[in-house]
Amino acid sequence: MAGKPRPTARKIALGQELRRLRNTRGLTIEEATAGMGFSEAQLQRVETGFSALRRVNHLSALLERYGVDETDQLGEELMVIWRDAASEEWVSEFKDGMTPAQMPKFVGIEEVARTIRAYHPLLPWGMLQTEEYARALFAMQQPVLEAPSESVEKAVRLRLRRREFITREDEPVNLVAIIGESALRHIVGDIDVMQGQCRELIKLSELDNVTIQILPTQGKRYRFTADFSILNMGDELPSQVQADNAWGALAMSGKPRDVGVFTRRFERLTAAALSPEETADYVRNLSREIK
Repeated sequence: MAGKPRPTARKIALGQELRRLRNTRGLTIEEATAGMGFSEAQLQRVETGFSALRRVNHLSALLERYGVDETDQLGEELMVIWRDAASEEWVSEFKDGMTPAQMPKFVGIEEVARTIRAYHPLLPWGMLQTEEYARALFAMQQPVLEAPSESVEKAVRLRLRRREFITREDEPVNLVAIIGESALRHIVGDIDVMQGQCRELIKLSELDNVTIQILPTQGKRYRFTADFSILNMGDELPSQVQADNAWGALAMSGKPRDVGVFTRRFERLTAAALSPEETADYVRNLSREIK
């Protein structure tokens, strides 16, 4: 993992360790929170990485119940993780009506992921979008969401910051993206925007850490109707799977069964899509067809 882990990753690490300690002691969520001053629901959110304990004395009391002395090495490490996890993500400045409430958690995980496997049947994956394409896309959504005009530029800036995860020099995220052919046939903005997006996909596919495959609309092929991504966090943290819903919210899960189901889906989509080599030629030809 590159550099110091960000707050979201630290929340997941802290939650994972607290869950391990609770299970080692043979305690249920109800038993662990009895008389603690915080709810079972809050501890569940902490263990899944969705939030951090608000007060350090809550963590101290929990560690005592789990038989961990906060002055020991493990206790001190968990205290450090708690302090880091309690800090704000940089993405918080982009909170807006066009940004799902779960976006800070997702982007925080995305930033420190080792590998992201992403699928979208209708749009180029967010990290792969050009500035012009992203602006046109958000401009279409603005009146629907009744968001202020400045929300469009804020959303575009966030998208461009996320692109840096795959283009940065220091340990860029590995991205494997499968995109439905419809994503490049449906005009967003105008012809120039779409042709520029095609050129950008070809350019990004030349990066060593980026693999792009197109899933053609024709032929008998495995398909899936919703977009999703699988984030591999390396050995330090559990893998996560993310999917959007019709309300524009993000759903995330680190449950092994959920990750396994989406991993098998991605494997089927990979086999059904064009190879990376075929994709580059396909996108070039498709760009010439856009009218």
